Amino acid sequence: MAEELERAAEALARRLATLTADDWDRDDPRLADPRLTVDFFTRHLLHDIAHDLGEAVRDDGADAAHTQNAARRNSE
Repeated sequence: MAEELERAAEALARRLATLTADDWDRDDPRLADPRLTVDFFTRHLLHDIAHDLGEAVRDDGADAAHTQNAARRNSE
């Protein structure tokens, strides 16, 4: 799964690297709020990714600590 996520992140980075200044400021005329630009959505996407990754790392660390504590209790 990590390799799949890495490929997806690389593909996103390549795509974002092709955007022009006009692209970043482009909004969707179907939306009521003109501040909802490519820049806005990209910033929120990256924030969500960072937040979810942080949770996954914390959860993984908590799971590892729980497993170590359980193993320690079982060996006593």
